[in-house]
Amino acid sequence: MHDDPINWHGAFYDAIRLELEDYLDILTFEFEHQLNTDPLIIDALILKKRKPVVIEKNIAAIFKTTNIVEFKSPEDYLSISDFHKAVAYTHLYCATVQDAAITDITLTFVLTRRPRDVLNHIATDCKYPVTQKNPGIYQVTGSLFPIQIIETKRLSEDENMWLKDLHKGLEPRTLGKILQASHAYSNSDHIKAYLDAILKANYDAMEAIKMNETRKFYEALERMGVVAEFEARGIEKGIEKGREEGREEGIEKGLRLTATNLKKTGMPLKQIADVTGLPVAELEGL
Repeated sequence: MHDDPINWHGAFYDAIRLELEDYLDILTFEFEHQLNTDPLIIDALILKKRKPVVIEKNIAAIFKTTNIVEFKSPEDYLSISDFHKAVAYTHLYCATVQDAAITDITLTFVLTRRPRDVLNHIATDCKYPVTQKNPGIYQVTGSLFPIQIIETKRLSEDENMWLKDLHKGLEPRTLGKILQASHAYSNSDHIKAYLDAILKANYDAMEAIKMNETRKFYEALERMGVVAEFEARGIEKGIEKGREEGREEGIEKGLRLTATNLKKTGMPLKQIADVTGLPVAELEGL
């Protein structure tokens, strides 16, 4: 089976907004900000509208008026070249945007795992001191503007759940906590990409969650219009399971398992029959 690509960047955009939701009235988010007519794009630009306001959130404590954020997906890494490219983009932003001051800008890198080579390069070759102010947050001083590198896996679960858990391999308990928290945002468009990525990356954990939690989450997904894609993912998973067994019996078992799960979500029997090929009479007896 060929999995659909996971939109990690879209999920990150949702996650960073959720992390900073207490400051949405003073922050403006611009994702995939194009620097000029050439294809030079920074992942996220966060502008603070009111200077006197102090942001106490750990991941944004260094924020000034203009804050450039570069994100690396769990499947990617931060190289030394990437680091210098982002620094160059920050200078270019100041050179091309009117009233942008180098003294009022910050640069943040967000990634899943610690970039040991980059941190060593910054401290040894660039001679910039690196300090871990909070778990998973490394602050770089000595450059023309503040720089921080956020290692999401080491962030606080209580304070940074959305960013910390944006990766594959989540335990069912952790995924259940995310789904429970997502209920409060069921009417928001700023969590769809996040949930889509989390579900695609952690399908096995989703299957292991108790059905009462799953049902509540399906209700939230239905309100957001995301449920159809997740159900399609379940159908694909069930069919693949049957095919791997290499027998007609295995395929039938996979289809019946898929149909059972879809039936529990409340999907109409005729629609389940259409996607699984099983007769409605058989579905009624599941």
